[in-house]
Amino acid sequence: MSLKGLRYKRNVDLKNYTTIKIGGRTKFLFFPQRLEDLHKLLEVLRDDFYILGKGSNLLIKDNLIRKPVIKLGKFFNYIKEKDDLLEVGGATSFSSFINYCIKNNYTGLENLAGIPATVGGMLAINAASFRRSISSFLVRVEILDKRNIKILNKKDVLFSYRFSSLKGKFILRAWFELKKGKRVKEKVMFYLKKKKETQEMQFPNCGCIFKNSPSFFAGYLIEKCGLKGRKKRDAMISIKHANFIINLGKATYQDVDYLIHLVKEEIYKNFGVILEEEIERWS
Repeated sequence: MSLKGLRYKRNVDLKNYTTIKIGGRTKFLFFPQRLEDLHKLLEVLRDDFYILGKGSNLLIKDNLIRKPVIKLGKFFNYIKEKDDLLEVGGATSFSSFINYCIKNNYTGLENLAGIPATVGGMLAINAASFRRSISSFLVRVEILDKRNIKILNKKDVLFSYRFSSLKGKFILRAWFELKKGKRVKEKVMFYLKKKKETQEMQFPNCGCIFKNSPSFFAGYLIEKCGLKGRKKRDAMISIKHANFIINLGKATYQDVDYLIHLVKEEIYKNFGVILEEEIERWS
């Protein structure tokens, strides 16, 4: 492939790009810095690649990942105000977006503070926390789909629990409508404290492993089966929140996969429930 003018790294250890610190190597990790770079890259790769954000909802096999990986660069990392809306680049970290809201007194997103993701990644799965989703404040979004740029109004995007029709597409930028408010930092700190008390934030992990349903919380069922603290080498079902699997140091994909299958089997045996994974897997 012709890589002239493109920023990339070869033979990259992907565990350094995931929040659970697990993953094999990829032959190519591309960092398109401009829209032109992204277009040029897709002319070469076609549709055979993975899109990487912050790697927070992701479990990658330990073997060689043959598909190239694309991580949007600095052109897609920004926040600006325009026409009473906040325009945010898809590669912008959500923590930067939250800090901008604190500094400028924009309220609404406080519930989601602490999610280690990009804004694009959060829209791709309709990330939510404490009964509030990021799509609640979306006005429109610009995407690159099969090398075509499209601007979609919120009504043209399908959002549901842990799902959006944006998944698998490049989210270039999004526009949000947030209101001015008071005590924004105080609210952010409240939800961060609540998360630290109830969710696993001490050890590397990839967030909740399984989806909840209207009739049950996956973590509650896992706890009722007595699986908290169950280990497979350095992978462990969190004692703090049973829907998290943590990496105690040198956990592998196989270790985590073993625990995921164990949980599925025990939940089905005890409750007749088939758990659905929330995480994305690469192989």
